[in-house]
Amino acid sequence: MYTIGIDIGSMSTNGILLNGQKKILSATIIATGASSKKAAEKTLQQLLTENNLTEKDINYIVATGYGRIKVPFANEVVTEITCHAKGANYYFPDARTIIDIGGQDSKVIKVDGNGNVLDFVMNDKCAAGTGRFLEVMARTLEIELEEMGEISLNGKDNVSVSSLCTVFAESEVVSLIGADHKTADICRGLHISIAKRITAQVKRVGLEQKVAMTGGVAKNIGVVTELEKNLGCKIVISEEPQINGALGAAIIALEKAQAQSRTSFSVSNNGQDSLETSIAEFSIEESGLPKIGYFCSYTPVEIIHAAGFHPVRIKGTEKDSCSANEVLCGNICPYIKAVTDRKIEGNLEDFAGMVFVNSCDGMRRLYDAWVKMDEGKKRFNYMLDIPKNIDDAAVYYYANLLKKFKEKLESYFTLKILPDDINRSIATYNSVREKVGQCLQKYWNGYVAQSGYEIFSLLKKGVNAVPEKFNVYLTHIMKQGENIRDTREIPRLFIWGSIMENENIMKIIEDAGAKVVAEDLCNGSRYFDAMVTINEEPIFSIAKRYIKRNPCSRMENIFERINKALTIMQEKSIHAAIYHTLKFCDHNLLDYPMIKKTFHEKNIPLLHLSCDYSLSSEGQIKTRVEAFLEQLTVAPK
Repeated sequence: MYTIGIDIGSMSTNGILLNGQKKILSATIIATGASSKKAAEKTLQQLLTENNLTEKDINYIVATGYGRIKVPFANEVVTEITCHAKGANYYFPDARTIIDIGGQDSKVIKVDGNGNVLDFVMNDKCAAGTGRFLEVMARTLEIELEEMGEISLNGKDNVSVSSLCTVFAESEVVSLIGADHKTADICRGLHISIAKRITAQVKRVGLEQKVAMTGGVAKNIGVVTELEKNLGCKIVISEEPQINGALGAAIIALEKAQAQSRTSFSVSNNGQDSLETSIAEFSIEESGLPKIGYFCSYTPVEIIHAAGFHPVRIKGTEKDSCSANEVLCGNICPYIKAVTDRKIEGNLEDFAGMVFVNSCDGMRRLYDAWVKMDEGKKRFNYMLDIPKNIDDAAVYYYANLLKKFKEKLESYFTLKILPDDINRSIATYNSVREKVGQCLQKYWNGYVAQSGYEIFSLLKKGVNAVPEKFNVYLTHIMKQGENIRDTREIPRLFIWGSIMENENIMKIIEDAGAKVVAEDLCNGSRYFDAMVTINEEPIFSIAKRYIKRNPCSRMENIFERINKALTIMQEKSIHAAIYHTLKFCDHNLLDYPMIKKTFHEKNIPLLHLSCDYSLSSEGQIKTRVEAFLEQLTVAPK
């Protein structure tokens, strides 16, 4: 039996040939070049030629690394995180922390005694502290990359490189050269900076000895030395650390091949037939009413609807734009910037008004920018305050604010909003909430045979849909899927955190082999959560619903919020969770350390996804998700 692992990195492509006894027969390292596919084919042919084999002799091939999806002859692709864990375990079965620094990213992986991933962090947003970073610095210093580590050992620690951005660090190095600093001192300063960054990653997963290091940078004795000083322990390295990812891929390939020889598999669709129409095809019908826009799910849509307007949650522009930087600071929520881009581009001129909520500092800045952009124009821009507490006093406070909001609508648009108007609006939205609850209950029980991605897409559209039309469509969906049940044995996930404007993130998750069973996002199921009581004081009832319903991170004690999430997971037999945050989302990011600590103590797998508004970082998201799911499939249930 023969298996092959191919690791296609940004700088080199590495290959390993194993036999059935897990013995390495051949190893190869070549430059990746401009084509990952050609590099993979060249690696395969080289391994076969060296051992007088043909492709028919190979039982299984696993591809990993940066270009893994570009290997047409691979039986399977596996993330480099899982492969590096397996490869390091081959050489060092007692290693529990793996540090991998490759050409374009760095990873720290916590593993068990079998090389299974328990936790990981990775830096893949820039080349800071990677092989590419060192390559650029060596070129700037006019020395060979391979000599850099040895040179740094003779340096003093009197040089500091404050920036790890490759571009800025290169400028710093040029300045240091101009100041007549010795090359050895500069090299050591660079290695100290890299070691500090990697040490921070190690601390995020928790240092557990023994520590092994893989990847091309493990050959740099300067980086290794500074890391050992920072971590206070010895780092073990194999004879050729650069092939570690390919070795792990070959080992996984061998496990797959051996499993295939023992078991025959059959693939079925569990009797599931596709529905007549896809949920994702549902389109919003335009309302005949004039529109008022809003940005936060704490906005009382019942009052807006009772005033004769169609409430519409504003979405950001789907294309990358920098227009918002003209009126907002750079380190602000990408959703805020995306809706500001739409405003600047003139795509929201048909709205009768906008309602803002002080849900976060970003929303306050959005209101300030919006009013400034509308300066001199007659616009209805209203800032609605909302308390952080969820007690009865907060309900009364919010009810008084809603009365003032109603009065402002009446005076500005010269209309009258009667209690009966508000109660009729409440009944309309309650009907939709009840129907959504029924649909989600069927989905949770496996009887709406659609993906979590499609369900979430539907709910996002339903937020802005005409309520009566949306109700009819939900009834149709439930009737179509009433006799279809999903019985697949795949990881079941819970997603929560800040808003998820791009539902394709859920598609990436489910395409990787999981099912999103439930979510708690304010532009998803949480928007439809909880009813409003119809009575003689409808505004008070509305205030009670919004304050007392399942809250977002800015509203409640974090411990209670975590317990609610754990209750949802237990009730719905969910295996793991993904905590999704937008960049610079202070409320949700502040919660994460406590969430991570609690989930770790309860031994519940948790992945943190920090995302932009768009899917510009789709590759990194996909790698993280795939590695997380690979971790779930090998962990004991």
